[in-house]
Amino acid sequence: MAKIATSKSDSIAVRFLRGLAGWVTRYPQFFIYPQILLFGFCVFYTIQNLEFDTSRNNLVGSEKRYHQNFLQFREEFPAQDDLVVVVESESPEKNRQFVERLGVKLERETNIFTDVFYKGDLQMMGSKALLFVPEEDLKELQKTLENYRPFLQQFTRATNLVSLFTQINRQFRTAKAEQTAETEALIEAIPALERIVVQATGGMERPGVPPSPGVNALFGATGEAEQEMYITFAGGQIYLVTARAREEHLNSAAVDRLRELVRETETEVAGLNVGVTGEPVLEVDEMAQSQKDTTFASVIALMGCALIFIFGYRQVGRPLKATLALVVGLGYTMAYTTLVVGHLNILTITFVPILIGLAIDFGVHLITRFEEELRVRGRSEEAIRIAMVNTGLGIFTGAFTTSGAFLAMGLTSFKGIQEMGIICGGGMLLCLISMMTLLPALLLQGGQKPAEKRGESHPTLRARLEQRWLQRPGLVASVTVCLAIIAAVQARKLYFDYNLLNMQSKDLPAVIFEKKLIDSASKSVLFAAVVADSEEEALALEKQILALPSVASVESMARYLAADQTDKLGLINNIKQTVAPLTFPEIDPAPVDIPELSRTLWALQGYLGLAAKATHEEEPKLAAQLRSLRDSIIRCRRVMLEKEQLASTRLMQFQQALFEDIHDTFFVLRHQDTRDGLRIKDLPEALRNRFIGVNAKYLLQVYPKDDIWQRENQEEFIFELRDALDPKDTGTPIITGTPVQLYEYTTLLKDSYQQAAWYALGAIAILVLIHFRSVTCVFLALVPVGLGMLFLAGLMGFFGIPFNPANIMTLPLVIGIGVTNGIHILNRFSEEQDPGILSKSTGKAVLVSGLTTITGFGSLTFAEHQGIASLGLMMSIGVATCMVVGLAFLPALLTLLISKGWKIKKPSVDMHTPTLGPEEPR
Repeated sequence: MAKIATSKSDSIAVRFLRGLAGWVTRYPQFFIYPQILLFGFCVFYTIQNLEFDTSRNNLVGSEKRYHQNFLQFREEFPAQDDLVVVVESESPEKNRQFVERLGVKLERETNIFTDVFYKGDLQMMGSKALLFVPEEDLKELQKTLENYRPFLQQFTRATNLVSLFTQINRQFRTAKAEQTAETEALIEAIPALERIVVQATGGMERPGVPPSPGVNALFGATGEAEQEMYITFAGGQIYLVTARAREEHLNSAAVDRLRELVRETETEVAGLNVGVTGEPVLEVDEMAQSQKDTTFASVIALMGCALIFIFGYRQVGRPLKATLALVVGLGYTMAYTTLVVGHLNILTITFVPILIGLAIDFGVHLITRFEEELRVRGRSEEAIRIAMVNTGLGIFTGAFTTSGAFLAMGLTSFKGIQEMGIICGGGMLLCLISMMTLLPALLLQGGQKPAEKRGESHPTLRARLEQRWLQRPGLVASVTVCLAIIAAVQARKLYFDYNLLNMQSKDLPAVIFEKKLIDSASKSVLFAAVVADSEEEALALEKQILALPSVASVESMARYLAADQTDKLGLINNIKQTVAPLTFPEIDPAPVDIPELSRTLWALQGYLGLAAKATHEEEPKLAAQLRSLRDSIIRCRRVMLEKEQLASTRLMQFQQALFEDIHDTFFVLRHQDTRDGLRIKDLPEALRNRFIGVNAKYLLQVYPKDDIWQRENQEEFIFELRDALDPKDTGTPIITGTPVQLYEYTTLLKDSYQQAAWYALGAIAILVLIHFRSVTCVFLALVPVGLGMLFLAGLMGFFGIPFNPANIMTLPLVIGIGVTNGIHILNRFSEEQDPGILSKSTGKAVLVSGLTTITGFGSLTFAEHQGIASLGLMMSIGVATCMVVGLAFLPALLTLLISKGWKIKKPSVDMHTPTLGPEEPR
């Protein structure tokens, strides 16, 4: 067996590769079966232990002060991350029906949800509820209760709907023609009666347990008053329900269960547009979409790379062996990730298609050289030895430079980027191991028929193309310089898009409804959090904050707790005296007697007709109200008689909800605590958990006027807050919350990737210098990277494609990938001092590996997640531009240098070099 010449002056890498080649050719089985077993163990270990971290906040290192502030805030006020259900329709009543039904369901599931909030009624606000009401509204409430006393008396004698409407009939029958207090009360109650009838009808028509029409209905409340009770936007066209997962680790389960309950409620109240959003939902959905996208991209990348490999080499066996070795390397990487990092996040989840596109290059270069040597020598063992040593040296250097580019990310201040660098940098080396051990062993198995030969008189298309530009190196250089100038001009248009919503999937419901809230609200739906140590400090801070131009409002409990409530307590006592005589009997639990209720309503229908006729001329507005109530009763009777049995059950549920609501509301009114003012312990749990910390600190929720997802609004809002409250940057008071996190997160991400790019460039330059021992070679190896990046920036500027927090990863990656082209080209040039590269196996390998890398990253462009898709697009363009520069401009530049007498030293001593094969020049 022929041996490769050796020398004591050979580098350590060359001696290692010679030794490895010897072991692989002598004992190939030892490099196959143990690795297959190890791969199986790695997959099992990964499935059992790898986790997915959906929190964007965990991407930032805890050493940053702004993040320490955020962690302190979260520790003091854990009840912040709301799950938000957005209910949209043109009917406020439909919206109310939905949120009432959904809210009750959420309140029942205390194992998952807590702090459910959808309306601020008396029952929810507790024994101090009226202290939250402005004085003028308290006076109006007292007046309303006094005016409605005759109507309310009907409920003190009613136990069900039949007895209630019997009382109403008696009032109509005994009403006098002249105006009296009872007559006035009856007239005032007509809208409330109609609402009860209409909602009773809706309760029969809709499945599920019908909610009460609300005590507001009894008082003839306007739509505006109702909207103040509920969380509404866009004039009542949007209602909200908010809740929290009981524990942060339950966020994913809470989102899934919330969506189930929403779907269930949609079957009860149809015709609405309902979606779930909020920061936890966006994070869970973003991770789920990313998992789906990257899984699909990984399959596409693997298949695409294999097909390009097969097509480029016109065979199936060896490309599939390379693909198998790649899969094994990916398995090693998954286990390594699980062991070292333990989880994947929104950034690192894309590592699989990235490694597929990069690590397959090792197999491309190795197989290309192996086939070349096999055609010349005919012996597979000798071909493997030469390929592993000669080309393996370039593969090693390329792998370590790309790995170095990734590992350089570990020097940045952004935890998510550090993890990305650790995973991909280590993964490149693990894939290198499988490609340099398992793949050569697999190549020695089976038949070793060399690729079909082509006659010497028929040069390849690649050779003909290359000769054209190598014969005109000056022209190629001039055209390249001109294109670079044009690209530099266009690159000035390049900008950075900080808006994280623009990275999400456009069709993701959580994103759609988040944008609906942004568009419909008069202020931002996100708030900054300012933490005060005392009530006095909270009041002082609130006064300062409200004076800032960018602030829309401040929500805090401090002003309620600190206010002088003497006058309010007097008004509340008066209200208690007004409702004190009102006592209610037990509610009838039996199903509604439909025939009896129908007869009662039929009688009321007649009274209404007579009253409408009597008031038609003198009081047309009243007559219209009477006719409207009569029409509602007609429809209600028709519905109840069509499905009598079902109507009986549902009306029983409706009357139960109505009478319980009335009883509970007046119970709360009668038992309002007027002994003293509002204290922390009097706050409803949902408000106390949100605004009062575990150590009795006070939270001020500061809402900006403008959309806080936009960078310019973030800067203005945050800088104003910091300048006003903490001008000396002492960290006191704590100013944090989502706007601050968004601003600092995107700033740190951008700066860290730019920093990583410089680190990668430095690491690569050092590795290339060690390999070639020539500063000129370092420059030449970086030429494809420099020009490729410039052309990429020019194309992005021309087409208006911005950098964003996802595709900014392009900077260090393209540097690491692009330099490998220069290394392989310079390596081959050092063997023969011939700039003709594309026509040789090395050029073919660079071309095929470039296409596989483009395929690997290009698979990400199919992602629905806009950030991942933009990363795939930018990387594909960047790799393509670097490859074109490497295969076209770099050889032309080498031709010009040769004409000036320049030569490159070989990175190691002369190794056994085969003679040229006529079918594939080296």
